[in-house]
Amino acid sequence: MSSLGSLAVNVVSLCTSTWGLWRASNIILPECLASAGHKQFLTNISVGVTILNNLVNVLGALGLRKARYVSRQVTLPIALVMETVVAIVYWPLRLFAVGLIMHGVKDGSRMPISKEIDCCIHLLPVLYLLIDYFAFEPAPFKMGKGRAWLVVTVLGLGYNRYLTKLIDPSRGQAYPYPFLDVAEPLKSVIFMGVTTLAWLFYCMYKKVHKAEPAAMEHGKKD
Repeated sequence: MSSLGSLAVNVVSLCTSTWGLWRASNIILPECLASAGHKQFLTNISVGVTILNNLVNVLGALGLRKARYVSRQVTLPIALVMETVVAIVYWPLRLFAVGLIMHGVKDGSRMPISKEIDCCIHLLPVLYLLIDYFAFEPAPFKMGKGRAWLVVTVLGLGYNRYLTKLIDPSRGQAYPYPFLDVAEPLKSVIFMGVTTLAWLFYCMYKKVHKAEPAAMEHGKKD
């Protein structure tokens, strides 16, 4: 039953996330963002990881054992942490300080993105991932806290480096989110803070998950 439930959640997530990413990628960007394109947004990257996770989970549910392990212990934790950070950062700013996350938008009255697309890329992915993990995953993530810290640090530094290569302020380009258009060392502090937040959420998810008795017995045998 849990496998069928997980399969259903991932199929629905695949549909809504793919639709949302496709529609979001067709939004015309301001001139300062147009050159780097939609690939610069952490939201879009995270949704892409979620879609990959959905696909691997579907393959795992269909009987591919290696895909099953990768989907539950690699792509699911990475996607869940990334989407959590996106939602935690995006929604408070979206509601109370939209100018910090969207260029040229001073209030919510003239949003460049519809509510349907907004929910499909900023809200539904993390909800589906949380349901998949807490309702259908019988045990907490196996990745240790130390390794998780290494993973999120590599991801955070990688995204920072990626934007540095992609964006040239001297040509009038801007960072995808206005709150990142700050000088060093403040910019690095922001990236470090978000990376630490991601790791703390992973630790929390790992701790609060209650393993099913069968999963606990299996873990003892291992």
